[in-house]
Amino acid sequence: MSMLKIRQKITASILFGCMGMSTSPAIAISLDDALRAGLANSTAISAARQSWLAIREAIGTNTSTSDLSARLNATGTVGTADSRNGAGFKQTNSIATGVTLSKNIYDGGQTKEKTLLAQINLQMATANYAKTEQAVILGTIETYLNVLKARREVALHAQNLTRLKAHVDASRIRVEAGAATPTRLAEARARYARAQSDKILAQTRLANAEDSYRSLTGRAADSLDKPTISGYLPTDLLAAETKARADHPNILSAIAAERAADQAFNTLQAGVRPTLAFSLSANTKAATGTSQDKDELAAQLVFSSPLLSTNATRSAARRVAANHKQAKLDWAEATRKVEVAAREAFRNWEATAIRLEAVAREIDAFRLVAKGIASEAQFGQKTALDLLDAEKDVNDAELSLVTAEHNQLLAAFRLKAATGDLTAEKLGLGEVLGSLAEMPAPQDPFYTTFPFQRRTSTD
Repeated sequence: MSMLKIRQKITASILFGCMGMSTSPAIAISLDDALRAGLANSTAISAARQSWLAIREAIGTNTSTSDLSARLNATGTVGTADSRNGAGFKQTNSIATGVTLSKNIYDGGQTKEKTLLAQINLQMATANYAKTEQAVILGTIETYLNVLKARREVALHAQNLTRLKAHVDASRIRVEAGAATPTRLAEARARYARAQSDKILAQTRLANAEDSYRSLTGRAADSLDKPTISGYLPTDLLAAETKARADHPNILSAIAAERAADQAFNTLQAGVRPTLAFSLSANTKAATGTSQDKDELAAQLVFSSPLLSTNATRSAARRVAANHKQAKLDWAEATRKVEVAAREAFRNWEATAIRLEAVAREIDAFRLVAKGIASEAQFGQKTALDLLDAEKDVNDAELSLVTAEHNQLLAAFRLKAATGDLTAEKLGLGEVLGSLAEMPAPQDPFYTTFPFQRRTSTD
């Protein structure tokens, strides 16, 4: 067999092995759809919303010192008394009932100050909820991008495996024709075996990514569409730092915590102010005979004021002062961390763009080199090993391109999270769960009438 025919047969084998079959694209799932599913399926989001509801309902519990209260009191006695006239023991009985209405006309401002403190705590809960929401959204985005990256890697490894299989077949033809040594065939087989293991590892990563996606969204990872970055991204370090300082949930939570610690001074002060209470009571008593029967209607106006500052009060004041100082320091620390994270996220995003451009140029160069070596190999100027090395460089560059594109998208979304822009509302997904303020109040688990007891599950 002539060398020309051998080269033609080898070239045909390689080309046939590198041919891929095209498939009709399925309807792709967008990142927006995945995020909607992730928000609706997240138990962490549901728990955070219930926590916010609990803190909102706590506002109403701070009116206890100014609420109108009504109490019913009833007592009854049965006894015997020894009469002095020698008539023996005589049974006596009595019953007394009364209704008392009471209300603090002035509670020292406790209701006002405690309610304000609870409202500040609700603002802190809102910021903490946004933090949870950002974490869930970023986790869903990372999983979505991991599936896309793993699928592209599997496709590249499969293409590389097909190409190396063609080289193994071509090397076998050369050996059979006496144009190559068995060493070249062994080298081709070694590269093919390594490519098989690389494909298995890529398939494992894909299975793990799809399983994570299914766990987060509750849906199968069908055909996923490649996302694009939309919305505002900072243009420099200062803009990233300023945006993060204004909108990041960690800073908003720290600010609310400092305000709550400051409000604790007013709450403590209200607790030791004078109070003015009014009560109205109606009592009736019926006993054996009529001499002890009576009806009574009484009204009371009680002014109460502490005269001494107790050790407990002074200790509570020192504790509030320490908590306030801690809250200030926590605010400063949260600001420092958020600013550093924002600057780091911006630099990483810039670096990924530079890296992507470099990899794109690199892959063009490697493809050009591989094309030239393939032409030279047909005329015996380059060996099959040279061609394998060149094609490996192309495959490695293509894998690097997949990683670079993945890292750039991920860095952009992480920059959004670092500046506080990765919440559902800012991504246009606020209607998925609705606003916190529109959440209905939880069902009252207790009867609203006497007796005060918990409803059963069948109620």
